[in-house]
Amino acid sequence: MKEIRLLLILFIAIMLNSCAGKKNFSIGSKKTIHFEKEYAVTGEHLNIDSIGVYKALVLDRYLIVETYQQNCFAKIYDLKSLNHLGDFLCRGQGPADVLRARLEYAKSPYLYIEDGGQRCIKIVKIFETTDDGSKRLSVSVTNTLKYWDSGFEDPEKALYVNDTLLWVKSYDAMNEEMIYYCRYNPVTKEISDKIALYNYPVTPDIKYKAMIVLFDFIKPDGSKIVLTTGCLDQLDIYNLAEPDKSISVTQNDYLIDYEYLKQENLDNVKDFYFAQPYCSDKLISALYRNHAKNTVELHIIDWDGNPVCKLILDRKLKSATIDFDAGFMYGVSEMEDRVYRYDIGDILKEAY
Repeated sequence: MKEIRLLLILFIAIMLNSCAGKKNFSIGSKKTIHFEKEYAVTGEHLNIDSIGVYKALVLDRYLIVETYQQNCFAKIYDLKSLNHLGDFLCRGQGPADVLRARLEYAKSPYLYIEDGGQRCIKIVKIFETTDDGSKRLSVSVTNTLKYWDSGFEDPEKALYVNDTLLWVKSYDAMNEEMIYYCRYNPVTKEISDKIALYNYPVTPDIKYKAMIVLFDFIKPDGSKIVLTTGCLDQLDIYNLAEPDKSISVTQNDYLIDYEYLKQENLDNVKDFYFAQPYCSDKLISALYRNHAKNTVELHIIDWDGNPVCKLILDRKLKSATIDFDAGFMYGVSEMEDRVYRYDIGDILKEAY
């Protein structure tokens, strides 16, 4: 009995030692999901300018399109008539200009812009509400929240919660941490609560730099962040309030680890989430590339990682946002930069 006990202890020690160097890309416990509800959906082409379009989202009665090949980063259309109402976010360093813009999300009547060139969040008011309740287009920058001169080594972007709270994403190569987030107050310039995620040495091989977090979205109440690496079949939901409740959501029975990617090559990871998630206070949506079927899907889960539904798209999209109130999804095609609208209101009601 004593020999068996010693052998058991030795076996456990060997197993622990063999696993000690194995680093999977997880920020919490693994949660394997399967989508029981699948829907094939077909989009309606919106006949608007398709030159250099990257993303489209809706704010009340306005369709706002992010572009990357023109003098201005954004165009506004009337959602019903699709009439072009004007351009804004022009390239420059003036109060209303940007150097490199990303439309993060919309919350009536504001649009939240990440200016990666000037390292700031710009809050843009898109319309005014008149006394009779109608909307009048009136674009103006109401606030600029800077984080460039705040002591961060290499700030990559900021996630907006409110005017006194940003979560700033940055890199820290000196400590061999691929990426971390810090709580930051842009008013007092106070930095606190450094959270390191994906702790892997920065490699000089650009191929493996794809393993860092490329896309993220914060829950509107500021309690959780959903992250995708752009090359793995998992959605990581980090719980800022209770880190031990963070989860990595996958359709597999395992999580791909760092050594596998180094030894087996990134090309072997063929099914993955590849674009920025878009979220509401209840749901997460993320584009997914299905290699076997040669399709792009939209996966919708809740913030606890429970599957809601899978949408099989009629074309390959490079970005997707959802107007959760109206029940429409807006996607931009991968090759033609065309904007498509998908009516998914009944699907969301049935699935969730």
